[in-house]
Amino acid sequence: MPRNLIIVRAGDQSLHTGWLANPNERAWDVIVNYYGDNPDLYHDQGQIRIDSKGPKWPALHQLVNDHWERIQTYDYVWFPDDDLVSDAASVNKFFALCAEFALDLAQPSLTLDSIIGHPITVTNHAFLLRYTTFVEIMAPCFSQRFLQRCRSSFNTNISGWGLDFLWPSWAESLDKVAIVDAVAVRHTRSRGALYGLFKEQGITPEQELAQLVLKEKLRPIQMTVGAVDLEKQTHGIWNNGHKKLIQLLLAGYLPELANHPEHLYRAIEPLFAFMGQNDATAKTKLTAVK
Repeated sequence: MPRNLIIVRAGDQSLHTGWLANPNERAWDVIVNYYGDNPDLYHDQGQIRIDSKGPKWPALHQLVNDHWERIQTYDYVWFPDDDLVSDAASVNKFFALCAEFALDLAQPSLTLDSIIGHPITVTNHAFLLRYTTFVEIMAPCFSQRFLQRCRSSFNTNISGWGLDFLWPSWAESLDKVAIVDAVAVRHTRSRGALYGLFKEQGITPEQELAQLVLKEKLRPIQMTVGAVDLEKQTHGIWNNGHKKLIQLLLAGYLPELANHPEHLYRAIEPLFAFMGQNDATAKTKLTAVK
């Protein structure tokens, strides 16, 4: 049995079917958490379909709890949105890198032609992966042990906003949370129709984020704190490597981000606060961030 599992929250126009084009190449199983009304969709290509309505994370909370006996048998479980362009080989590589570097929480990076909400998620070509204080709720992947830790939080609020800061704060160490640059997917849609539900509830995702940050005493900083380069050398601010890390980040983002200075600034700027600090000071600041 494959050691990895995808649980995709999917509608009628889901792009996950493109990931399934070569079933013999897949090193993972897939559960489709379908929220549409078509009884004929997503029963082929080795898919398991489980239907439920409502926003993504409360629905996934129920699914994971209902099917925990099965889900806990997998090493990694990925929860991508259904608007990501990828393929089976890329997904295989993503799972393999998560296992190779013993990550507890990760996501693939985003191509520059994606709809980008958070510049830190844009692919950096200097690295295999970057250790970060943020993994977007659009596509988080959990190790089995970390999913056990985090699954109760899936229904914290309606939107899921803030979970991308909460989960990294629970990691054991700075090298357990990463954006995987060696695997890039394309994000194709902006906020979905379900965001109308928030208006009906009289609350916005931004308000839910603010409430969670306050409740959990989080510091919502999106920051690359370390990275593994293409030669598998590790660079991090914990070993006085701030300057070198920034140099590599810039080299990996350019020239692609040269025409998007606002993205480049937001992706790099938090690191400058750590330049010139010794290890003890940097670790103190990182503890505050986490």
